[in-house]
Amino acid sequence: MNSKNLLATRNGRFTTFGLLYVSEGIPYGFTSVAMVAFMRQHGVSLDLIGTFVAALFMPWAFKWAWAPLVDLIKLHRWGGRRAWIIACNAMMIVTLLITGSIDVQQNFTLLLIMVTLHNFFCATQDVAIDSLAVSTLEADERGRGNGFMFAGQYFGIMLGGGGAVFVNGLFGFDAALAYICALLLLNLSFVLLFVRDPFAQRNATRAANFTRTLVTSLIKFVKEVYASFWLSGRGPIIGVAFSLLPAGAMALAYATLATIQVDYGLDDNQIAKLQTLNTLAAATGCIVGGMFGDRFGAKRAIAIAFALTASVSFALATQISEVGLVAVAPSFFYGIIIAHGFFFGMAYGARNAIFMSMTNPAVAATQFTAFMGMSNLAISFGNYWQGIVAERMGYAQVLYLDAGIALLVICLIPFLRAREGSSGRTDSTAESALPAPVPVAD
Repeated sequence: MNSKNLLATRNGRFTTFGLLYVSEGIPYGFTSVAMVAFMRQHGVSLDLIGTFVAALFMPWAFKWAWAPLVDLIKLHRWGGRRAWIIACNAMMIVTLLITGSIDVQQNFTLLLIMVTLHNFFCATQDVAIDSLAVSTLEADERGRGNGFMFAGQYFGIMLGGGGAVFVNGLFGFDAALAYICALLLLNLSFVLLFVRDPFAQRNATRAANFTRTLVTSLIKFVKEVYASFWLSGRGPIIGVAFSLLPAGAMALAYATLATIQVDYGLDDNQIAKLQTLNTLAAATGCIVGGMFGDRFGAKRAIAIAFALTASVSFALATQISEVGLVAVAPSFFYGIIIAHGFFFGMAYGARNAIFMSMTNPAVAATQFTAFMGMSNLAISFGNYWQGIVAERMGYAQVLYLDAGIALLVICLIPFLRAREGSSGRTDSTAESALPAPVPVAD
């Protein structure tokens, strides 16, 4: 069947990567929002929930370890990176069904194992999607492209988080799980019908000696990765440090957001409503941040967004310190969380365009994945310490610390820059510069 390839046009690329990131946001929203709210409602402690969310992010933090497989093993005869996306999406559904059937109270360790495995497939799919994005998005599309991508992710979080909480409140947890799997199947159908890797070589030949070809390609690949990080100017080197730091004040974007709503006294419907408004605001912020970054510069957009996330987090912390969490006015509580969602979305929409500009397309899956993996390591560590501090010292202290760290990170932003080629100018290495891919054995 000759289906239309949306990656052939600019608007098609924006649409495609936005929808592909929806498939990443759905299971994330379900595990980090719906399941966290469900666990808190059933009395699971904040430090255990922090451990759960930290485990959720660990595959994302270390996905660089297996990302070279996507760069090296192209699966040309099955559609290139499209084949990776399809396979991982299918396994996401399988592992989510198993994860959703585990009793949290009786088998918490098994739950951690399965949520880690589920996110292994999510993270691997993300590697393939990001590699495809780096290869196909033009230089003047990266800000908007990342804006649409993370807007899609937030839309997926809304469907998988607030949407699942709403379905759970009406029909129970099993119905919410079936709803999530149905959404993932719809996204899988979209990939099957409308997405093709433009760099997949349909007539690729089988490797005469798969092992020898793999070793040779791996050696060339490692040299290319090393040069892309450490011999491409100061941009990628500073980018490594920047990626290990939080993307603004982020407590109100992850586990603390879910638990603070429960402890504030919101029921399932109210959590679903607030989560929907928050993610819509974040999705809008992604697009606004990407557009602002393309027009006025990504660094300026990032600095402004980071400062704004810190300001609203500080405002909520001050209010909690003065009157206590449950006495905070609903309008103020809702307003702060929605505003934070918008500003945090702005930060993400512009921030990842910076990492794309530091990435060598010849090793796109590995280098960009490494930046994202280090970013997720920061998120994992952040959720871990925030859960401990919240349990022992309260939400106000978490928000104060979170805001202060975000302001310190801003100091590094002026030093960010794109990668340089051997000429000292921004490199625009094409996909054709890739080290020889390994034709998969079949």
